[in-house]
Amino acid sequence: MNQITFSSYEELEQMLKEKFIKKAKFIGLSEEDIEQSITYKRKSKELWDKHNCQQIIEKHGTVTIEVWMDEEGNRRTKRGRPRKEESEKLNYPLHVRLDEESFSKLNDFAKELDVNFSTAIRMILKNL
Repeated sequence: MNQITFSSYEELEQMLKEKFIKKAKFIGLSEEDIEQSITYKRKSKELWDKHNCQQIIEKHGTVTIEVWMDEEGNRRTKRGRPRKEESEKLNYPLHVRLDEESFSKLNDFAKELDVNFSTAIRMILKNL
């Protein structure tokens, strides 16, 4: 998450305009459609009024908002768990039937290390 600081409504509107144009070009809107749209102006005004930005600027001189962006400054479209490296992916599911004794040993081993069965089996295989 990044923070963006504004000292005027015009700065906020300009940032949202650039963001809108980038999105509009990405989805294939024509230049004419982009120029005619007032979406970013409406969103700028809503954001400005909703968070009482003018009062904050009068009191503190600037207003800071937090936005979801990646390291390059592009808005993150996906939230949640980061992607794993190819070497870390677990690509082979395995279904195993065990007898009572084997299951008991695996269960005890997993409880002892406080891990699930899959992790316990991977640990056992790495030690072979």
